[in-house]
Amino acid sequence: MRTFPKLMVLLLVLLVGGCAGTSQYMRKAEPPTGPPPEKALVYFMRPSGMGFAVHFQIWDGHQLIGLSQAKSYFAYPCDPGKRLFIGIAENKRGVEADLEAGKSYYVLTQVKMGAWKARMAFIPVTRGSEYWEKVEAYKKELEFIEPNEEELANWLAPRKAKAENELMNIISYLNTPEGRQYVVTLSKDDGR
Repeated sequence: MRTFPKLMVLLLVLLVGGCAGTSQYMRKAEPPTGPPPEKALVYFMRPSGMGFAVHFQIWDGHQLIGLSQAKSYFAYPCDPGKRLFIGIAENKRGVEADLEAGKSYYVLTQVKMGAWKARMAFIPVTRGSEYWEKVEAYKKELEFIEPNEEELANWLAPRKAKAENELMNIISYLNTPEGRQYVVTLSKDDGR
């Protein structure tokens, strides 16, 4: 009888901490070997298995670029320069980035408990941060995924007007003095 509670605890730990999230909007793929010379490459990594059923929307301004899923990562090639990446969960977070062509940048996403649903956090991997050396190990441990463009487009089509309005409000808020506390930064020097 005493082993049953131990097995239940072990099962719960495996379910919460060891599961990768899946979604019809993202699919397994081969990771890129590096950024194209004329583009910057931004990796969004979620090393934790916590909240594996929860996926965060990641936007580049008004463009949906993918979902952050547990125990996985995806890469986003984009034009260099200044960008605002937005994460949407119960809360809204931003990464203000100044990107250089031919370099790779890394942003970790974390799940946190919210009042009604999960909240998220962005952690930019900056030069000298505790995660600077860990991202290469994450590339080997995590599952690489890419957006299923057709499925994302089908999901977004009936929601486009509402999403555009919400994104304008989020961007406006993140640019207020109160909203700035929820924006982290990546500089050109954080690329490799």
